[in-house]
Amino acid sequence: MGKIDKKIKKKKNRLIFFIIILLASTFFILYTKTSFFHISSVEVNGNDKITDEKIILASGIIIDENIFKINLKVVKENILFHPYVKDVIIRRKLPNKILIEIEERKEIAIINYTGSYVYIDEEGIILNILSEKSDEEIIEIYGIEIISPKIGEKIQFSDEEMMPKVFEFINSSRMLGISKSFEKVTIDENNNVDIYMESGGKVAFGTLDDVKYKLNFLISILEELESKNQGYRTIHLDKGNNAIIIKEND
Repeated sequence: MGKIDKKIKKKKNRLIFFIIILLASTFFILYTKTSFFHISSVEVNGNDKITDEKIILASGIIIDENIFKINLKVVKENILFHPYVKDVIIRRKLPNKILIEIEERKEIAIINYTGSYVYIDEEGIILNILSEKSDEEIIEIYGIEIISPKIGEKIQFSDEEMMPKVFEFINSSRMLGISKSFEKVTIDENNNVDIYMESGGKVAFGTLDDVKYKLNFLISILEELESKNQGYRTIHLDKGNNAIIIKEND
């Protein structure tokens, strides 16, 4: 390499160093002496049940705080404390905006517990406990004995063997679309299930065995009765392989 090339390279290195110093100085001034990086807004997306205000409050983010002083890990942990939040992604949008993307837990069933109503999601997480039932169109279940329910924790049944069966019943009913027709579901001491329909009829479902088969069978029976414009008082699925239908006028 000749002397001229060395001089050119040396000048380039000095120029690059000068630019780096200039950028660092500019950033330092913007960071410490101006409000350029101060948070001006927080945008929340993906939430339905929880309001933006509650999520922002839970996050601990303060408007006008420096965006680089926000610990995103701590903010995430704060938001995840809310029982309705399943997951959350937090991002900085420079220079002054925070983006929060929420994945909410969905209520799938209400379990009656000593006069209160325990709301759970598909994983069995307790989302809420209310003294009065809301107008949500979700399955309402009576007769299950649960142990010391606490919001944010997983529900515990006294009869542990019933838990997967009950959740299979709930999730299959929702997946097949028939749960919207249920007014309430009761489970007796022998684990026999009765479904009280919105139409006023009753389905003696029996035990929670072969749940998907029995639900599909029930759907086909209801469709046939509807096609014939026939009502029913009780549909028995608890008397063997064949259904017994007691019609309104019987």
